[in-house]
Amino acid sequence: MVTFTIGGMTGVLLAVPGADYVLHNSLFLIAHFHNTIIGGAVFGYLAGFAYWFPKATGFHLNERLGKASFWCWQIGFYVAFMPLYVLGFMGMTRRINHIDNPAWNMWIYIAAVGACIIMVGIILQFVQLYVSIRDRDQNRDTTGDPWNGHTLEWSTASPPQFYNFAKLPQVSDIDAFTDAKEKGTAYQRLKHYQPIHMPKNTPSGILMALGITAAGFAAIWHILWLAIVGMVGAFIVFLFRAYNNDVDYYVQPDEVARIENAHLNNVVRG
Repeated sequence: MVTFTIGGMTGVLLAVPGADYVLHNSLFLIAHFHNTIIGGAVFGYLAGFAYWFPKATGFHLNERLGKASFWCWQIGFYVAFMPLYVLGFMGMTRRINHIDNPAWNMWIYIAAVGACIIMVGIILQFVQLYVSIRDRDQNRDTTGDPWNGHTLEWSTASPPQFYNFAKLPQVSDIDAFTDAKEKGTAYQRLKHYQPIHMPKNTPSGILMALGITAAGFAAIWHILWLAIVGMVGAFIVFLFRAYNNDVDYYVQPDEVARIENAHLNNVVRG
């Protein structure tokens, strides 16, 4: 939040004509942009990745390596990009191919050290992923709710059942799962399960996307034959999908009961 706020404040500064006249196309602009995109998007993505990883995979990421990566990212970011604000005020523009002002050198070296710290953080993330996969059996999420979550996805198993919910949840509070846990209705065994209507898996969407992507690439580079092949291929896949009536099935109640009971048994043991 602090990182993103600094980026927002410096963006407001760039909206002042007098300041923009001085700082336009300088490294101040680069620092502002990275404050917003890393503080607002990249850090949010990394937080979400760690948060939902056990829900998607069924096991936790290594916490010690995750904390080490976080601190490298956080410290490295400020060491790398705060000097760019100073360099922007000193007149250093972006996209230059040589340095001819000795007064800039110290700030550039500091920024380079920060970039190296960020690189260590990125390496630690890959190490964390490797170690977490290697030790996945010791870090299983058996309950589906490792963080004492507030929202409904944490009421499912980890990874979630392929049909998501055996019964459509009834929501009466903004934190629906917390509300259900407080009322004692979060993990109820149903006496009877209903068949669940499910779509069959299909590669049609991916194949159409590949065809259209190839056609778009070909149109940019004036590759006529590839554009034709891509669009025709995507259209043929679309026709096959449109005229295919075998697109769904029902999960039978006995299978739903078996999956739900296995999850609830894990919750009780957890």
